Amino acid sequence: MNDNFRFSVASDQSSGFEVITLQYINDEKPVLNKQASIVPQAGANLYSLMLGKVELLRQPPSIADLPGWDYGIPILYPTPNRVENSKFTFDGETFRFVPNDGLHFLHGLVLRTDWKYEAPQLVEWGIKFTAWIDFLPSLSLFKFFPYHHTLTVTYILYSRGLKIEFSVENKDSRSLPFGFGIHPYFKILGTRKSTYVCVPAQSRMEAIDLLPTGRLVALDNSIYDLREPSSLGNMFFDDVYWGMRPEYPAYWQDKEKRLKVTLSASKHFTHMVIYSPKGETFFCMENQTCSTDAHNLFSQDFKDEAHLLIAKPGESIKGWIDLVILND
Repeated sequence: MNDNFRFSVASDQSSGFEVITLQYINDEKPVLNKQASIVPQAGANLYSLMLGKVELLRQPPSIADLPGWDYGIPILYPTPNRVENSKFTFDGETFRFVPNDGLHFLHGLVLRTDWKYEAPQLVEWGIKFTAWIDFLPSLSLFKFFPYHHTLTVTYILYSRGLKIEFSVENKDSRSLPFGFGIHPYFKILGTRKSTYVCVPAQSRMEAIDLLPTGRLVALDNSIYDLREPSSLGNMFFDDVYWGMRPEYPAYWQDKEKRLKVTLSASKHFTHMVIYSPKGETFFCMENQTCSTDAHNLFSQDFKDEAHLLIAKPGESIKGWIDLVILND
């Protein structure tokens, strides 16, 4: 047993939700300690991620306020970001959602859902926590996405950071079209000027009213070119980037605080959304397996641009994101 790793399970009084906390303890260098806290009943949101005594994520006023997409690291599934007019068609079947962003549907189905889970377990190189949702007719969400399948997410805390693994197992008789993403709300720890982001994508996706058209736009000589580390300073984004590759991970760093977070990901994560709104004390770097509005772009024959994942009957698709957290 590795004594550097511990966990706790506590009941939050404001919500009645259980909070699962994973810890890595470095007695010689406490500045390298890491802690992750997850709330299964609030969409399995990993709402707190700490390096030493530094909180990296935007916090809710209380755990009761956590369900939704405003804090921590919400999970976006099966439709990351917007779905135009809250509907899409796949294999001749039309799927409709309840609008929650004007006419559109935003951020998927699972971020307010009560996930099933098992107790944390020590593994060879860290400590893991697994949660899942079984999409069955008895699930209230099933009517919106009526495929018999299981979505599983595993968080693994280790000495250098946190790994997020996902699995979609299709138990249905039809092919299952989905996207998976995360929406981390990283705190601006110092100043916007001292916060640098690097997104080594190949293109940016043209968008009208935050909905991609399917057209890819070159990054050369544009303010959107983040292939080299760029200060957030006066740059404000809400943009989809295309062509992410495992060998060129995105990252951000605070040059005043001397802290760096690298967001490595498996080959499934071809897209990244950068959201850095003016006047806020956070920014988002969102690894996604697909584009915003991917199902509709796919049906319009923008298949490469959408990168919709399709699990055949009986197939499981698995991928991962690795947040390496270091004092730079």
